Amino acid sequence: MILTRNLTTCRHMATVPVSTFLRLLLVLTAASPVNAGGFDAPEDAVRALEQAYIQKNADKAVAAMDFVEEGRQMLQKINPTLANDPDMIKQAADGRELAFRDELRTKGFPDFGLLKCSFVGKTQIAPGLVGLTQQCVSPNGTKSIQQLLVTKSEDGWRVTLRPPP
Repeated sequence: MILTRNLTTCRHMATVPVSTFLRLLLVLTAASPVNAGGFDAPEDAVRALEQAYIQKNADKAVAAMDFVEEGRQMLQKINPTLANDPDMIKQAADGRELAFRDELRTKGFPDFGLLKCSFVGKTQIAPGLVGLTQQCVSPNGTKSIQQLLVTKSEDGWRVTLRPPP
């Protein structure tokens, strides 16, 4: 409702004071998918992650990721009993996020700026867990295929990394 009311206000911007416009812009930004905690579709989460990489924005990249699910999957491989312990899952999720941020800081962001990427496959693995196949083409014509996992929580869709083998 707020968004609809604010969009109606946008039609009359010529008569709106600058301070009101800035408040409106803040409200609209706060309603964006990244700030809402998730995305409406699995593909949207992947696109948001790629956009964060292009912008070299670690916070936006983190917002597109689901470290809780990543931590749970990691614990499931180590010891299935731990994968049901909320405290252990939180610790694992915090560790995964720190490792992700550290990798971005030390190795840099993946370069998606010149790639043309499209989704070529989608598989429902489980309720709330989708596998996406993405093909990217570089400017010189080289193609690469990525297998991605995207999870859905009460907050929406987010990308999760597969646990190491």
